[in-house]
Amino acid sequence: MTESAYTPLVDGYTGLPVETRKERFAAGSAEWLLEAVERHALAERDALDQYEYIGTVSGDPVIALVMRLVLEDEERHHGLLKRIEASLRDALNWTHSPEALPPTATPQGPVSRELLETTYALVDEERTGARYLHELSRREKAVGSGLQSLLIEMMAMDSEKHARLLEFVRDRLAARARAEEGPTD
Repeated sequence: MTESAYTPLVDGYTGLPVETRKERFAAGSAEWLLEAVERHALAERDALDQYEYIGTVSGDPVIALVMRLVLEDEERHHGLLKRIEASLRDALNWTHSPEALPPTATPQGPVSRELLETTYALVDEERTGARYLHELSRREKAVGSGLQSLLIEMMAMDSEKHARLLEFVRDRLAARARAEEGPTD
């Protein structure tokens, strides 16, 4: 067994994986994060094949639909992980690859009040939509097999995720707008 090999164990209380291998890099370092992302992407790649297999072999169109939804999300996650990997590798090697995330330096230039107000409104809209969908899911539980309720609940969670992403956009735009105004005395 090599130094980099490890045995995944599952904690009996939480059901979460327990890391048993010796770390090569200090926790929190760019090298450590890159290695962790690479390990997760590799494990996720294996899961993608299993999701597709279950959806195909089950012979159940409901299971096929659910597995397709999971597979689509996981494929998107896998693509993002690969971009994060490329960004971390670029940071460590002082390179810039086209598949990396865009540079995070804040661009200069004007931010219109309308653009900023639109992002605030979209955050509110996503939060409101999530609350509505959670309530709709709760009421829908008594109808049918529960698939509709589950899918509506997943859409509510997506709306919450969208709100978080839009908050990032809003905060980034607001920081640019403050920088344009300059220091206030």
